[in-house]
Amino acid sequence: MSLAENIKRLRKDKGWTQNELGEYAGLRVAHISELEKGKGDPKLSTLYKLMEAFGCSPDSLLMDSDKVTTDALLKQALERAMALDEEHKRVVIHNLDMYCIAAGIIHQTNSQRSLLRFLIPPHQPVLNRPPSLPGEAA
Repeated sequence: MSLAENIKRLRKDKGWTQNELGEYAGLRVAHISELEKGKGDPKLSTLYKLMEAFGCSPDSLLMDSDKVTTDALLKQALERAMALDEEHKRVVIHNLDMYCIAAGIIHQTNSQRSLLRFLIPPHQPVLNRPPSLPGEAA
């Protein structure tokens, strides 16, 4: 994602129009429109005004998602989630917890399958269904 896309995304995250962003950042609407179209190079003072209006880090504003690591993108996504209200934060935390648990089970299941393939001779079929988890009916 480019600077232009980041400005537009951050503005939409806040539910703001370009006019509102202009008011909050002290910038002309025409300038914001140009920035969102990727036209021109903003001054450092403009970037500071945008970061202050959005309440975001330089990374969130400037990061090009096509050129950064997955960890950097995750950090950016978590920063966006920090701006949510408490109820929505709890939803994000719950979903992240559930995903991590599911990913751990998938990883564990895949490891068990690899071990089963190693232990079961080649002429015996390996079950397509993952082994039952503790407490799960077979």
